[in-house]
Amino acid sequence: MRRKQQQETGLVLLLHCRKCTWLNWFASIPLLLILSAGGFVIYAYLAETRDNAAGMILGLFLATWSYAFSILGTILFATWWLLRWHHIRTVHPTSRVPV
Repeated sequence: MRRKQQQETGLVLLLHCRKCTWLNWFASIPLLLILSAGGFVIYAYLAETRDNAAGMILGLFLATWSYAFSILGTILFATWWLLRWHHIRTVHPTSRVPV
């Protein structure tokens, strides 16, 4: 896909880069999954106090998968961060934005 040549340099150029803006919000996904895993553990505890075995098993099952996906998301985020680091140094070599 061709993009128009832009005359701005520095941070203004980074704001126009679609890949840079996409990577900014990606870090919130593992955090959201970790928080939901904690919520599912609390749900399982509440189900245990009410002697609801099915609710407890469901809560622990969902907490386990949420935690596993958050670990996977953290690994993917680290990979994307390295790609962003490489992208900043190759595509935006004139920008002086710390990574």
